[in-house]
Amino acid sequence: MRSRKRRASLVAGIVLLLAAEARAKEFPAWGDTGWVYASKRECCNAAIVIAQEYSAAACVDLGSVPRPMHGGVQRGSCTWESAKDADGTTLYRCYGEAAIWCR
Repeated sequence: MRSRKRRASLVAGIVLLLAAEARAKEFPAWGDTGWVYASKRECCNAAIVIAQEYSAAACVDLGSVPRPMHGGVQRGSCTWESAKDADGTTLYRCYGEAAIWCR
């Protein structure tokens, strides 16, 4: 009898977990830094953060809650362009893409 109750509880828990995961959504977003005097790494990190913020905002706008990222790790991708100003200093423009999971 006890094992049946445990099994039933376990099955119910799994069903609830799967149902919660099924409702989770991912909202892709994009970020653009514009032309900045920064290193390529700083520029790309900023573009990814912008994309993450837009993704989280989309999640909230649709009534969901953004999931925190594990360990504060940035997740996303970045492409970039570079140019030189009149003094020969390099500027970067970065485009980030990221998606925050929502529940």
